[in-house]
Amino acid sequence: MGFKWPDNWEEKPLLEKVDGDMAFFADGTSKHIDAIILCTGYLHHFPFLPESLCLKTDNRLWPLDLYKGVAWESNPKLFYLGMQDQWYTFNMFDAQAWYVRDLIMEPH
Repeated sequence: MGFKWPDNWEEKPLLEKVDGDMAFFADGTSKHIDAIILCTGYLHHFPFLPESLCLKTDNRLWPLDLYKGVAWESNPKLFYLGMQDQWYTFNMFDAQAWYVRDLIMEPH
């Protein structure tokens, strides 16, 4: 990510596993850790979905092709939660989950 972190923080590549206080990374390195603060990068990747159902957009505040940020316009019975950039992340996830619940339970 390239940010200037405090001296006792370090960016590492993809986290593969954690064993006790030891973290193991995709580049073959390992490190004793106290905490993991950010490890996903929030990259959109859907290896479990057929290509025809995959959302194709960059990580952004308002993803393209998502009505109200959750309902996929190409298939409005498919919802994507958490596709926005990392602003108010967990509060946004809760609000999206409630909205999608209402769409499913009370279709118009």
